[in-house]
Amino acid sequence: MLLPMLVAATALATAADVPSLPSFPLDQLSPAVRDRVAAAERRAKEEPRSAAALGGLGMLLHAYDQLSSAAAAYDRARALDPTAFEWPYLAGAVRLRMGQAAEAAAALKEAVARQPGSLPARTRLGEALLATGDAKQARDLYRALVAGHPEAPQAHYGLGRAAAALGDATAAVESDRAAIRVFSAYGAAHYALGLLLRDLGRRDEAQEELRLYQQHVLDAPPLEDPVMDRVLALAQGADEALAEGVRLAQAGDTTGAIRLNELALELDPARTRAHANLIALYAGTGRWEKVEEHYRAAAAVASGQTEVEYNYGLALQQQGRASEATEAFRRVLVTSPLHAPAHNQLGLLLEAEGKVEEAAEQYRQAAADQAAYRAARFNLGRALVRLGRPLEAIAQFEQILDPEDEETPRYAYALGAAWARAGDRGKAIARLEDARRRAAARGQSDLVASIDRDLDRLLVKSP
Repeated sequence: MLLPMLVAATALATAADVPSLPSFPLDQLSPAVRDRVAAAERRAKEEPRSAAALGGLGMLLHAYDQLSSAAAAYDRARALDPTAFEWPYLAGAVRLRMGQAAEAAAALKEAVARQPGSLPARTRLGEALLATGDAKQARDLYRALVAGHPEAPQAHYGLGRAAAALGDATAAVESDRAAIRVFSAYGAAHYALGLLLRDLGRRDEAQEELRLYQQHVLDAPPLEDPVMDRVLALAQGADEALAEGVRLAQAGDTTGAIRLNELALELDPARTRAHANLIALYAGTGRWEKVEEHYRAAAAVASGQTEVEYNYGLALQQQGRASEATEAFRRVLVTSPLHAPAHNQLGLLLEAEGKVEEAAEQYRQAAADQAAYRAARFNLGRALVRLGRPLEAIAQFEQILDPEDEETPRYAYALGAAWARAGDRGKAIARLEDARRRAAARGQSDLVASIDRDLDRLLVKSP
């Protein structure tokens, strides 16, 4: 009954119940930040009954680590709007950071009552309950989280902490191992598990976990938290949100990358780079309606944006819309004639139409525009082989054997095959054997099998 009662009590708030707005010390902030906070404070004073104005001020203060001031603003916003989720959630998060566990737990219970499905709010509530010493309630909460979100390592780790606090080391070990199975680089879980194993007398296992903790001391699993992302972005701005989105995309966190790029657009709707990124990210998840949405939005801001058109062309290509993709890449080349990837993709589309000579010219242009563009040179070599010009192809393949990476065995294989097409059996065998060695070293068994078949044919003696 506690959570509904909290909501009801908040709903009955009167003007007398709303905490007064304190003055905020701004001296320690930089001049630029001070001006932003002062503007937000003026708005809050001009709109004293606006939860959005008070909450916005709190978020800005929170972003710059003015935690006690942020908490005061959040508390006023909570009282003004008894239905909003973000103000009690952020108030709880701030008070948890300040070490005010009981106040944090009360605010987070209010937030969970308003949005029961929020994984971040429930996770933080579990932390607050543990900090107040209420391990049994924390255990119940984390058990429910594990049941509903077995993919969330934070839920398993929290359940392990609760079990350890209740003296159930066996259950705690099991939960920490579950957290690590979901996210192997979870530094805090490795540390907790190491201490548990040490206390159980399992020294070797404990040492291994503590070694892994040292290796991942700063690593923690991501948690999708749009509300907190809005706070963090206030201190960062659109540029930083874009940069973090790129980092997350490179790390394989597509969901997080989408969230940060969308956030960059909230901060600056004119950022066509964010639209370009989102076109690529949504294409990777097959959400074609979002691809079209961001392409249209980018065009409304400024037409002919190179990366927008290029990523849109790739998305069209993925959908099998070849003629439209061709036109998109041609539009890229009108505004950016030296765009090597666009030349390469256009070449692939032309080659698929049987226009091999035209495709080769596009590949050649891509390689000329970007000398280190190995994929374009590889495609040029393939096209030249198809055109019956293996010696020219060999010259291209020989230029892409360095650096040594996952693609090199395939390029070496193409070189050996080109020598075979050129009629030089000895060089073909030598190059294919080299390609086989490279492929085997990288565990590329399918490629090894293909090379073996070609070698078998070449090694059969003529009658």
